[in-house]
Amino acid sequence: MTIIKPFRGYRYNPKTVGDLSKAITPPYDVINAKQQASYYKAHPCNFIRLDLGKTFPKDNKKNNRYTRAKEFLEQWIDNDVLVRDPRESVYVYDQEYADCGEKKHRLGFISLARLEEDRTKGFLPHERTFKGPKLDRLNLMKETGANLSPIFSIVIDENKKVINILRDFAIKNRPAVDVRFEGTRNRIWLMSEAATIGRLQRSVKSKRALIADGHHRYEVALEYNKYMLEHTKAPGTGALNYVMMYFATSDPSGLTILPTHRMVEGLPPGPFRKYLDKIEKFFDIIHLDSKEKMFARMKADRKHTIGVYRGGREYFCLSLKRRDAGGLIKSANSGYWRNLDVVILHHLVFEKALGIKGEKAEKLISFTRDPRVAFEWASLGNGRAAFFLNPPAFDEIKNIVKRQERMPHKTTYFYPKPPSGLVINKIN
Repeated sequence: MTIIKPFRGYRYNPKTVGDLSKAITPPYDVINAKQQASYYKAHPCNFIRLDLGKTFPKDNKKNNRYTRAKEFLEQWIDNDVLVRDPRESVYVYDQEYADCGEKKHRLGFISLARLEEDRTKGFLPHERTFKGPKLDRLNLMKETGANLSPIFSIVIDENKKVINILRDFAIKNRPAVDVRFEGTRNRIWLMSEAATIGRLQRSVKSKRALIADGHHRYEVALEYNKYMLEHTKAPGTGALNYVMMYFATSDPSGLTILPTHRMVEGLPPGPFRKYLDKIEKFFDIIHLDSKEKMFARMKADRKHTIGVYRGGREYFCLSLKRRDAGGLIKSANSGYWRNLDVVILHHLVFEKALGIKGEKAEKLISFTRDPRVAFEWASLGNGRAAFFLNPPAFDEIKNIVKRQERMPHKTTYFYPKPPSGLVINKIN
């Protein structure tokens, strides 16, 4: 069951801010230090100051990135940099983007969504979470009392009732926001009519939704709810039971899932052949002379074929000898989970062939979505290898989360991410 409701969001005031593209940012968890510095320079009211503020050597409990975010938020509201919409609304949201030269539209909406502790009733998670990122977001939420950016979920809309409501509304109304950011056009319409919102609420209620991005923020919202009840004696109903969420629909014409590639270091110097001998127990090894041919082979095979680059002209593909990997991987998880390419890579290549697992894996394996980064990194040699994956299909993800299983870390990347700073939900 998916319970949604409208809210009065805070948005940047164009009369005060000017060019909105200078004020919004990507999600905090994809921003590196160099990008953080550039967003600080882009606009004096850039959203980076709220979502991922700088840290300084003299920071303390009373003056730190979280307390400064609170101060900025309050100042911007007082100075009409951020203004609250006059009516409770559902924010119909369309992203127009290019995928391999093809123009696509991903249509969805931003609303409040009722939190559910019981994941059999609530939103379906598909990745694991970690203490560090959760503590960071909890500290920020405690200070600001706000959902600064929406959790990204996908509502499973097989009968297309949800997307038809959204399309009909967008066709008949003018957008309140129309901004291009990092190659993607973002448009938002304010749905405020009670009858239309009611139709959307009824259509969504019977459907399940899976969290595409924001697992940490969802769990933090649950922790924040408990914290507020314990420390402020706030009532157990109302705003604390909801979190701001972006719902994309599962319409395949608008969904793009990108893979996350693995970079492994610490392999002993010398010929890679001894590892290939172990790998050959499970895979056919296809030697190729270019990255183009490697990716072409991966695309043609689609499943259970992994690309590898060792530097120089060492390109090859690992093609699983069996169509079903279930019997090769010991796990209580389903066959859907055991047949994920990322699971096959980690269990059969990293663990069984290379002996990389546990804490060792955390130290030696890093991640990138950009194959160019992986090629450049591996070309430096010194015991390095880059492993390239095909993206999982949405049906694979759906079958796994319906069984309440978690996919390995950095399995999916739903593209594009919604920018942060388009809408804020002030809870307190």
